[in-house]
Amino acid sequence: MFLSRISSLFYTGVLLLTLSSCASINGGSVSPKQDEAWNDVPKSYIDGLKAAEKGHSKQAINLFKQSIVEFPAFAPAYTNMGLQQLKSKDRTAAEKSLKKSIEINPDNATSYNHLGVIARLNGDFDSASTMYKKALELNPDYAIAHLNYGILLDLYLYELEAALEQYEIYQSKIDKKDAKVSKWIIEVKRRIAKSKKP
Repeated sequence: MFLSRISSLFYTGVLLLTLSSCASINGGSVSPKQDEAWNDVPKSYIDGLKAAEKGHSKQAINLFKQSIVEFPAFAPAYTNMGLQQLKSKDRTAAEKSLKKSIEINPDNATSYNHLGVIARLNGDFDSASTMYKKALELNPDYAIAHLNYGILLDLYLYELEAALEQYEIYQSKIDKKDAKVSKWIIEVKRRIAKSKKP
């Protein structure tokens, strides 16, 4: 009951954290909704989200750890802790936290996406591809995972047509077209056309 009541809040918070990640370790901010559902969420978790929103990663990590002590099976705390650890450039700890989140909640597309980011940063492009594909299998509408997968396909695997598809899907999933990605699409199309010339 506790975990089911916060699941929608978790996905809202994580989505806000990941919207600005763009295959990087930078997280965004979260603003906990002020409604009755937050009454069931550990105060330390809410405080951790607020600290993350202010850019205080170390404080956020400590607060997420505290919420895990209070509720060891609370997957959102592991996910958000992993995102803050990744932002703090502690890939090893981030990977451990994100894997624990998936162990608790195997349907956690956000954790798979960020494990893909870690794998890419570590140069393990096959694992990155697997993680992004899993995130998209779980949530086909996950715009940032499409973008991250497109970046991997474009810059690291040189699969231009597949990259183009991912970039275009990303653009179709967001409210306002990303000008930077629009330029990437033009460039990828140019490279594809150039590669087909005799």
